[in-house]
Amino acid sequence: MRNCSRCLLSSSFLSSLTLDENLICQFCKIHEEMEKEYPRKLQKSNEIYNIAEKIKNEGRNKKHNCIVGVSGGRDSSYLLYFLKKKLNLNPLAVHYDNGFDSDDSVSNIYKICNTLNVDLETKVANWDVFKKITRSFFLAGVSDPDTPTDVGIFKTMYETAYKENIKYVFNGHSFRTEGIEPLDWTYMDGKYIESIHKKFGDGDLKDFDNFYISDLVKYKIFRRIKTILPLNYIEYDHHNVDQILKNELNWKYYGGHHHESLLTKFIVSVYLPAKFNIDRRMTGLSAMIRSGKIQKHEAQKILNTQINIEDKEKLTNYVLEKLDLTKDQYSQIMLKENKNFKDFKTYYNLFKYLKYPVLLANKLGFIPKILYLRYYGSRN
Repeated sequence: MRNCSRCLLSSSFLSSLTLDENLICQFCKIHEEMEKEYPRKLQKSNEIYNIAEKIKNEGRNKKHNCIVGVSGGRDSSYLLYFLKKKLNLNPLAVHYDNGFDSDDSVSNIYKICNTLNVDLETKVANWDVFKKITRSFFLAGVSDPDTPTDVGIFKTMYETAYKENIKYVFNGHSFRTEGIEPLDWTYMDGKYIESIHKKFGDGDLKDFDNFYISDLVKYKIFRRIKTILPLNYIEYDHHNVDQILKNELNWKYYGGHHHESLLTKFIVSVYLPAKFNIDRRMTGLSAMIRSGKIQKHEAQKILNTQINIEDKEKLTNYVLEKLDLTKDQYSQIMLKENKNFKDFKTYYNLFKYLKYPVLLANKLGFIPKILYLRYYGSRN
């Protein structure tokens, strides 16, 4: 077993972990590159406010000058608050309803949008199609059955920006608190979904909001839509953010990271730990260690605490019933050989050949640095 000397990552959880001569892993090196991209001094500068002024000038005659995806979770809720209250932008909130929203998340979305006077556009997934695709991911035995949801969210945000002729999409990811998920754990591309659903579903994707290379060209090259990650420019602390959201927006915490969706709650709290020995808390805790927000021994203590949800059996039965999976099928899935994106057809090999065009797109502001580093790694 190999352990990173800096963060919590270990080869017992991630077989693709690599360590340098100082036993520093590749994800710590990615964090270092992100610190160069968003140095701490930016938190004391007006950089994000300058970006906001540029957006306001470009969208002077538009009702909305940016798009924000909202889930009712902490990050997207605070992002919407920050854009509206601090940057004085006019965002259009976009929500992708996959049929698994918790009551708390739905309530949070409406309360925040109403309080901030932000317009909300909700895309409701075709349930029959979405159910079959997500079901096929479970039957495939892969570690990322929430990929169809992630792709649906991604497509909805960019398609809305395209239709509304909006040039900026805001993302609530913070590398200092959320970190970066290994590709072996979670992978996202349209061809991956197509490959799995063809083998384990009915292959019919015409009513699903899939995202292909052609969409990337359409949104990023033709329409020149840029992605902005404001939380990397500011001091972002979960405790302080929770207090702001609760006090000013009557926001309610939903019990755990990613628990705003009942599907994702099941995946991260039940399915992944039991089948793959994957604890997604590890990436966020490791990021906060690197950022100096928590000591390693404190993070390790949290990680050593078993994920515990009161309604585990009820939640499992609910998800299986909604996806038309029997308990016997689920038992077979749990015993099946573990798979990931490398076992299916994807765009990954093509992406490897596009390294330098993607790097150029990053330099021009169309693709976030974190996305480039996730696929190509650190240059250090």
